[in-house]
Amino acid sequence: MHMQNLEIGKGIRLKVLPTKKFKTVTISFCFHRDLDEDYTYNALTPAVLKRGCEGFETLKDIEKHLESLYGALFDVGVQKKGERHLLRFSMEVVNDDYLAEQGILAQAFYFLNRVINRPVLEDGGFKKDYVAQEKENMKNRIRSLVNDKVQYSLERCAQEMCKGEKYSRYVFGDIEELDGLDSSKLYNVYREIIQSSPLDVFVVGDVDPEKVRLLLERSLSMDRKGITAIPKTIYRKLQVVPKTVEEEMDVNQGKLVMGFRTNINAADEEYFPLVVYGSVLGGGPHSKLFMNVREKASLAYYAFARLEKFKGLMFVGAGIDFEKYDQTVNIIMEQLEAMAKGQITPQEFEGAINALVTSLKGSMDQPSQLIDYYLGNSVMDSDLTLEELIDRIKGVTVDQVVEVSRKLKLDTVYFLRNRKRGYVVHEKGN
Repeated sequence: MHMQNLEIGKGIRLKVLPTKKFKTVTISFCFHRDLDEDYTYNALTPAVLKRGCEGFETLKDIEKHLESLYGALFDVGVQKKGERHLLRFSMEVVNDDYLAEQGILAQAFYFLNRVINRPVLEDGGFKKDYVAQEKENMKNRIRSLVNDKVQYSLERCAQEMCKGEKYSRYVFGDIEELDGLDSSKLYNVYREIIQSSPLDVFVVGDVDPEKVRLLLERSLSMDRKGITAIPKTIYRKLQVVPKTVEEEMDVNQGKLVMGFRTNINAADEEYFPLVVYGSVLGGGPHSKLFMNVREKASLAYYAFARLEKFKGLMFVGAGIDFEKYDQTVNIIMEQLEAMAKGQITPQEFEGAINALVTSLKGSMDQPSQLIDYYLGNSVMDSDLTLEELIDRIKGVTVDQVVEVSRKLKLDTVYFLRNRKRGYVVHEKGN
């Protein structure tokens, strides 16, 4: 599937993926922001905008309007890719070709423009009740991270690993900053977002790209000024002395996360062997971690490897009994050492390739996943299609995986254990 790129001007890029695969059309406005000191304000802004806009001033008004558009779906969100903060406004509508009424796609564009550019204002800023309510919702969302111990451990490992780097900032912001959040500054940050942030508009569905371009130009009413350049993510870092971080909490199972620096990101040629490496190591039932750590040694309730391709990081996670910490760390490191020596069986390698190809093909069946993939391409200035990515994955050799494996360096070991004293950081040598 080839994404067609159409320049709108003023830092706005329209990306259309024409396909007859879906009976719906999905639209996504994605603003690019640096993951800088305004990250809490960035995270809160879409939630406040979702509460109401000119003509649809309440959530109930918005719901009624979506129903009138044959059950259209509307959502907002934030995510980070590397050290880039992405603010998303999305809508899914039934394709006009399947309706007696025409113009639903045009109405979707006009609605999204209202949400983004015509918010409900009060005393020259956002409606205070909306800001206060969404601050509380965001605080609850941040607090709830601790309820998912696997995700919490991954986040804490990344924070400790990337101290002093922008990547350590949590995608949904900081609670303390929310407490003191100035609504007038929030509105000023919003204005900056609208006026100067690079904007990608994605459209996936059975549409004519040129007609979509005309719809966008007719519906969009942004006051655009000078466009801010977003710094590239810093992903190369000289190896430091690995450190161990132990955090103590009332948990029944230990959560181990080992963070590695790959010094490779998605724009590098070595990225493709790195993806296969991650799958061989911990990408499913075929992997070394699953077979050797979970099944043979019975050390872990789960074991996986996960890449953060935009920052050049790899995380190995495992749920273990507290007393099996040392044994588990040792056997995980043994798997990495085995791969660096070329000890990869045909079954492991083929299983890794097949798992990756199946997953990538599956993403082609979901408009949201397609958009997320091509948004990643936008971040990396890449035009690689999913089909081309699959071909590159299939072309990876065992020797290339082995070569990549020798570049990974352990940076941080995080362990969540069962006590109640907060956390302590221990520095350890190689």
